[in-house]
Amino acid sequence: MNVQKRMSPFTALFIGIFGVGAMAIAGASCIVLLGMRIADNRITDVLHLADDTIEGLPELINSLPPAIGDVLNDRRAPEYAADLDVDVAFAVDESGRLRPVMTIKNNGSEVVSMLAVRVAALLDNGMPVREWTEVVATPIAIENEWRGPLMPNATRHVVLSRCYGHAGKILSNLTPAHEISEVRVWQQDDTSG
Repeated sequence: MNVQKRMSPFTALFIGIFGVGAMAIAGASCIVLLGMRIADNRITDVLHLADDTIEGLPELINSLPPAIGDVLNDRRAPEYAADLDVDVAFAVDESGRLRPVMTIKNNGSEVVSMLAVRVAALLDNGMPVREWTEVVATPIAIENEWRGPLMPNATRHVVLSRCYGHAGKILSNLTPAHEISEVRVWQQDDTSG
């Protein structure tokens, strides 16, 4: 005769809890592994797309209209700042307000596609009261803020956007100071050769 022992309630509870826990761990592991596989496939697709885009970039740049393609064809040239004469002065406009005016002369043989000048208004003691950056040459000319490239041997006169109260006493107290903070020159595409 075969006698079967009954399981105690604590044993049944223990087996039940650990059985459900084991099933939850197995299910979660399957979900994590499936998620990792999907993520790997997506990342691989994105990397292939990036590779294809980078490989096709020269063709894309060559197919752009010249006005847009030339924007991408320049180089940073801090040494070219020596070929630029920049002068900043304060002038009184028609409403009697003080405005900074800048004159830039390109003495070199390169086309300046980007020129940013840092301007400061100084008191007699050299203390700055205002400072800002003006972009006086841009790759393309669109509006007042996009003035276009500065050609070789060209002179550009720019009335800057800042205004200061009425001239009178202020004019005698302010002195302009400037520094060239960014110079980029256009480089001709040599692939047309």
